[in-house]
Amino acid sequence: MELLIVLLLASGLALVCFNALLADGQVVGRMAKGWRQRQERERALDLIRHDLIQGDDVLLNPAQAQHRCSMNKRQPVLVIATKKAGPITYAIGPAPSSIWASRVLLRCGPAFTKAGVWSQKAFLNRVLIDRLQPPETPWQQCPTARGVEVGNSFPLPLSVCMEPDTGLVTVRLSQGREDSTASAVVGLHNLVGADSQEDKTNN
Repeated sequence: MELLIVLLLASGLALVCFNALLADGQVVGRMAKGWRQRQERERALDLIRHDLIQGDDVLLNPAQAQHRCSMNKRQPVLVIATKKAGPITYAIGPAPSSIWASRVLLRCGPAFTKAGVWSQKAFLNRVLIDRLQPPETPWQQCPTARGVEVGNSFPLPLSVCMEPDTGLVTVRLSQGREDSTASAVVGLHNLVGADSQEDKTNN
């Protein structure tokens, strides 16, 4: 009888330890998933930031813009006008294949050369990130004082604000509870070029 009681106690303790380890594993799994999704959002935002800086303007009504790729039931949210490469469109819509989950963000724009600059020959339509969901708390107004909403993007997984006077663009990429933001001045290369030219003239 004593041996039976010991075995029952040992079994109960083992079960408690197993459940604790299982719960810890699930917590670690959720943390790893959150970290991975955050990295994916940051990479997508880095590319958007690069296109904004190298672009010339952002269209306030992306739905009426011309696109170099078929939207195929996808909603254009951010259209960056460029003199060198034509319009660059970021659109949200259904996944193009089963390897992607839920809604995706696609970029329709120039490819990049090995030097990291836009290619004048190749143009791509590619998925940047999937599992997009509308933000739990959509923006009610732009985070910048003089910003205006681009399109009707606030309820969407990709929310865009722009200050027309300064060209400052703020972008929010959401996967439901988790989101990331980034800001850049569209056409910054033009401003830097103009400053450099002015310095040469003054010298």
